Amino acid sequence: MDELQQYLIECKKKKGFLFVPYHAFGDPDPETSMKVVRTLFNAGADSIEIGLPFSDPVADGPVLQRTFRRILQHEFSMQNFIDFLSKIKEEFPDKKILVMGYINLFLQFGIEKLFEKFYKNNVRGVIIPDVPMEEKSYIIEQYNLHKFENKISWIDFITPTTQPHRLVKIAQNARGFIYMVSYKGVTGRNSFDLKPISKLFKQIRKYTGVPILVGFGVKTSANVKMALEYADGFIIASRLHELIEQNLNDRQKIPGLIEQELKLLLA
Repeated sequence: MDELQQYLIECKKKKGFLFVPYHAFGDPDPETSMKVVRTLFNAGADSIEIGLPFSDPVADGPVLQRTFRRILQHEFSMQNFIDFLSKIKEEFPDKKILVMGYINLFLQFGIEKLFEKFYKNNVRGVIIPDVPMEEKSYIIEQYNLHKFENKISWIDFITPTTQPHRLVKIAQNARGFIYMVSYKGVTGRNSFDLKPISKLFKQIRKYTGVPILVGFGVKTSANVKMALEYADGFIIASRLHELIEQNLNDRQKIPGLIEQELKLLLA
């Protein structure tokens, strides 16, 4: 069992479900960004997906596209990102982190070197939405990533359009957790209904014991309740960055507003 799966299973035992919010590094600024991370963990997050800003985020909807543009208007460096992870580890040494980003950024800065730095700073999973399962093994081989096999889990997606033979293969080879996409399309849509894809959860569980986390479209407590009917936990992203976007002129309010939102969400 890889380290992330073991960690998430232990977290789920404590409160019965997994809560993994997403936060893009540096939104709206590095100082407030750290306050947001602190708020998320204090509100009960088991882990956080820390997002690497990217200029062409193909899997992300309008809210996160605007988020990345906002961040990239300021100076961004991978070293600043690593330093941010280090601060999180220093303040929350028992928490495991996920990094979400697009493959060009990983390759640009050296994926093997990045994985080493990530692991040192409590990163136990990466989510790279523009690398399909079929290409992942090539990258692992090409860039000597086998040594991280049980240390940093490379998370796979299953979507409503995943073909049955691919679903089986993804589930059988899954590490950490499976990211279950609730609908076809990009992040941030307002509708959320898992009933049409309920059979997928049963199919996945036939082939793997890793946790299943639902993402895309989780914005309300009703969404959370539905997610937990079928999955082990949920991921929330766009709604939190909407709150940041709506309060750019009064940034001191942002952590408190996110705290209030999470209380409603988890009620």
